[in-house]
Amino acid sequence: MHPPSKSSSKSSSKANKAPARTNAPVKRIVTVGALALASTLSFVSPASAATDIRGTESWSTDKLLMSLCTGSTAKTYWFIDVNTGKLGKDTTNGLPAKSLPAGYERFEGSCRYPESSSWTWTGSDTRVTNPLVNCAYGSTLSQTVQANGSTTSTTTNSVSGSVGIEWTILEKVLSIEAGASYQRSWSYAKQSGWSVSTTIAVSPRRTGWLVLRPEMRTVRSNPIFHVDRYSWGKSGGGQENTTTWRGRSYNEITSRGAYYDAKGNVLNSQGKPSGKYVAYDRAVNSSDC
Repeated sequence: MHPPSKSSSKSSSKANKAPARTNAPVKRIVTVGALALASTLSFVSPASAATDIRGTESWSTDKLLMSLCTGSTAKTYWFIDVNTGKLGKDTTNGLPAKSLPAGYERFEGSCRYPESSSWTWTGSDTRVTNPLVNCAYGSTLSQTVQANGSTTSTTTNSVSGSVGIEWTILEKVLSIEAGASYQRSWSYAKQSGWSVSTTIAVSPRRTGWLVLRPEMRTVRSNPIFHVDRYSWGKSGGGQENTTTWRGRSYNEITSRGAYYDAKGNVLNSQGKPSGKYVAYDRAVNSSDC
């Protein structure tokens, strides 16, 4: 970090010692409110006793969960090849079959997307004001400027090559099910513009501007699939039915490597992004003055 210059976003600040003349930008961090931007991580107790099945099969259960839970909370119907983990849609919507081929099983159920953990982190600097040029040789230029931008909302998933994810639906579901605790203090799923007035003081023969170093929040959700019915073929024909996963002792499954991360700005009490303003400045050049 370069030494601080005399640029400041405070309306009443003492003049600092002038920096050495250089065209390289220098910066000074100004706290907006009493915020600590160190990353904080919290884990959430599971909403139910869902069983982590990672490592219980010879194939990827992470991929299984990301294929089953793509955003919808409606009931879905499936066939699965238990030797490979390959899924297929059951277009009969669970109607009884006369028999099931060896190695194939069928099931139905629905997904939910609870919060698994959450943490805050520091986002990338984003310029939020136009440059303010001070061509004078002997006086500081102090002026009220408008800082503005827009909040962010993004979603990522943990399994590369996942297909069929309904991103629009998923965003709405995650904001309600996983992000309920942060509805009023988080910009996820409600991206909007913002604007605030602030004062910047620019030293003689300098050009100054402000960037926002935002505080961000990630909420992670490991989706859970609830089994309503599970079936496999009998040796003499027909099928055996149960209400647990593969006839085992549990009816809700998850896989710890399968998750969605919902990311957005932390919002202050006025609904504006929390963070720090950083005042940059540089020496003026021939195109400025």
